[in-house]
Amino acid sequence: MNSGRKKWLHKIAKVFYEYKQKNQFGMPIVVEGLRDKKLLLDLGYIGPIEILNRGWSLEKFTTYLIEKYDDSKISNISPLSSVLMDWDRTGEELQKKLVHMITSMDKVVDESLRLELIKALNGRTKTVEGIRFIIDELLELMSTFIGER
Repeated sequence: MNSGRKKWLHKIAKVFYEYKQKNQFGMPIVVEGLRDKKLLLDLGYIGPIEILNRGWSLEKFTTYLIEKYDDSKISNISPLSSVLMDWDRTGEELQKKLVHMITSMDKVVDESLRLELIKALNGRTKTVEGIRFIIDELLELMSTFIGER
C-alpha cells in the first residue's frame, strides 16, 4: 500500500474510531437506513444507532430522539446525537432538515463525523454504506488505535 493511500485510510479510520468511542459512551448516531447501521455495527460500534427511515415523519423522529436521549438536565452543551446522513442530494436535504428541527428545539447536534468523512473521502463515495469498499483496511487500522488518546 502506498503512503498516500495509507495516510488517507488512517484519517478515515481515526474519525470512525473516535466516534466509536463516543457512541460506546452513549452518543447515539442517526443514519438513513439499515445498510448504514450495518456498516457501523461491522466497524464495531456497540452504542445506540438510530435509523431515520422507519416510516415516521421527521417531526415524530425528532420528538422520539429528544424524548429518548435528551440529558440536558445534566449538560445543555453536550450533543443530543451525531447525524450521519449520506452526502448525496437526498442525504443533504435530510441532514439539513433534521439538524434544523433538532436545533430549533434548543438541542445540540454533532455533524463532525459526517463532515470529516465527506472531506476525507473526497467524492470516492456519496453514501455511508459505500464506505464498505475499505472496511477491512479500516478495521485493521482501528485495531491499532486501542489505548490511544
